[in-house]
Amino acid sequence: MRQRLQGNPTADAFADLGIWFGEQKQYACAADAFAASLNIQPNSANVTFMFGASLLLSGNAEDAIPVLQVSEKLGPRNPKLHPVLASAFDGLHQTRNAEAEWRAALVLDPDSSSALDALSRDLVIDSDYPGTIAVLENPVIRGQRTAVQSLNLGLAYARTNRFDEAVETLRDGLNTSPDSLPLANQLADVLLQLDRPEEAITVLNLALALHPGDLETEVRLLHALVASNSENAPPVGEKLLQTSPHNWEVLYLNGVLEMKAGKWQEARAHLEESVVLNPNFAMSHHALGSLLALLKDMPGAKEQLQKAIALGDKSPDVEDSLSKVLQSLGEAK
Repeated sequence: MRQRLQGNPTADAFADLGIWFGEQKQYACAADAFAASLNIQPNSANVTFMFGASLLLSGNAEDAIPVLQVSEKLGPRNPKLHPVLASAFDGLHQTRNAEAEWRAALVLDPDSSSALDALSRDLVIDSDYPGTIAVLENPVIRGQRTAVQSLNLGLAYARTNRFDEAVETLRDGLNTSPDSLPLANQLADVLLQLDRPEEAITVLNLALALHPGDLETEVRLLHALVASNSENAPPVGEKLLQTSPHNWEVLYLNGVLEMKAGKWQEARAHLEESVVLNPNFAMSHHALGSLLALLKDMPGAKEQLQKAIALGDKSPDVEDSLSKVLQSLGEAK
């Protein structure tokens, strides 16, 4: 290589140097070498592609994109081009542009699992749930869906209120990939939305048997136990309070349990800390407002219940509680 680079090195010599640097994962050096090759022979589609890919791998997605787009004009049938260009757009959070490239990749390789994974992920990010369903509902790929595809399709069904199809899709995905925590957690979420907490508990217990100690899953289990009024909820809540004492969800759920048990002062402390840690969760404000009303702190109750409503709590219970608080304060609702 040193001999080839002495004197007046050729474009091929610089290209080979770039490939060598790439094999050593020295991507910035590889990009410099490919750039030198293109200075000598500027219309090489392959070297232009490798230059753009090296820029992307070196962390320079912004400069990589125009180079890769030139490569596309020079060699439009390169099967590696569209996934790399899509990854560059994803790196810059330009999901619409990324979607177009993933679709182009699927035209060349309709069975590409990685392209289907990435395209469905971007569609979910853009809240294009009908588009996600259209891409993944194809019966040809049903038995071959990856865990990512099952997760995205199940989420899209749930977000479009097709809950039965969401449950079926997520269960199928979990049967194929039983160690997938995201699938188990999403299935539990949908089951809780359908007021089927006992089924959610079963799913989450199986997930925790494979992934003991996963906090996100343990918190979901506590949600399900609280929703089902299980006698196991208090000990699970106390355990989580010991291991994660400043987790806002753990504090909120323990506050709810303590309210039910008549431990109002403990509940108040936990709910007040929860709303400080996460002021944007309506149910925490609702619970704290209801508790403050029980403690005869009507101004505080009014403030918390109004925050719950402002954050989207549309339940009749919160409206009724606020109405009673306003009446006790002598205020018209």
